[in-house]
Amino acid sequence: MFNIFKQFIVIGLPVTGRSRKKTKQNRCNMAMQLKYIEDHVVRRLLTWDRLLPVVRQSLAAFSRGALHPRGAVQPLRSSVTVDQHQGTMLVMPGLVKGEATHGGALATKIVSLFPGNSQKGLSTHHALVVLMEPSTGAPLAILEGEAITELRTAAASAVATIELANGRLSEAEGGTGGVVAVLGAGTQGRAHARVMAHVFKPREVRIWSRTPASAETLASVLHSEGIPAVAAPSVREAVADADVINTCTLSTTPILRAEWVKAGAHVNSVGAPRPDWQEMEEQLVRSSSVYADSREAATKEAGDVIKAGAEVVAEIGEVLLGSRPALRDNTTIFKSLGLAVEDAVTARLVYDLVMKEEEEQVNRRE
Repeated sequence: MFNIFKQFIVIGLPVTGRSRKKTKQNRCNMAMQLKYIEDHVVRRLLTWDRLLPVVRQSLAAFSRGALHPRGAVQPLRSSVTVDQHQGTMLVMPGLVKGEATHGGALATKIVSLFPGNSQKGLSTHHALVVLMEPSTGAPLAILEGEAITELRTAAASAVATIELANGRLSEAEGGTGGVVAVLGAGTQGRAHARVMAHVFKPREVRIWSRTPASAETLASVLHSEGIPAVAAPSVREAVADADVINTCTLSTTPILRAEWVKAGAHVNSVGAPRPDWQEMEEQLVRSSSVYADSREAATKEAGDVIKAGAEVVAEIGEVLLGSRPALRDNTTIFKSLGLAVEDAVTARLVYDLVMKEEEEQVNRRE
């Protein structure tokens, strides 16, 4: 992937060549090289326990606003629609204020969404993240962004679920763990099943997909990892009595009906990123307390919110900061559009971990 870059840019771990003559020069070169970090390196380095705190930090920074010294700057993403192939390209710049040593991060992600790719045996998402030093603007790395997008999106849903529904899961069935439903067996469905299992230890994770074989395959893979996953034959059966529902589909029309969702459940909705797309029935959205990663993005880009005419109660970052309440007695929805600041802090975390590994390698050679 992106072979043109591999001729010029370090890929993942260091290729120092002749610079190995001097350890001091090695360290200088490591700091100056523009890294190219592949997805497999991202996946190896990012654990949920490493990722959730930085995503939580980015959500709070975003809700502090651009004027706060510990806030974030993020304009609405720019988009280009490729009508001929039913695709979309997004450009997402973001800054979390502060020095890199104290959580600051500056990056831009370029991401494409082409749902028709699934029929061609290709990924529906492609992405690159360009990471820069926040104090100088100097480019530090280009990271393949598919793993970053997948993992930070699931992490954001987990952070929201902790704030809005954690008590429901721990109290379900006398403390034996609740039921998690995942609608969609693709990239996001897989990541959401894994992070929900890691954080909440549910007694059952139900997987539904329009393609039953995909649900069976994912459930089998998850079960082999020790996750109590089963395939569900329908959306209704997947969400019946579920405490947390994750809608991770490419559906353009509603698949989740209000009458199927039990009162007090929590829904993480990560699909339907366009004003004319929906995953949830309008009555469900109107009757729930809706939270979002970005209030502005949800009211301008999320068809689920726009078509229902729903009010966004708060950004999840405002809940984290304690400035808005978590209405845990209500049915709640977290509408996730994805934030560039999530990409920025995640990319910075990966870059710092790569640099730490390189430093350790140099030290071992001394």
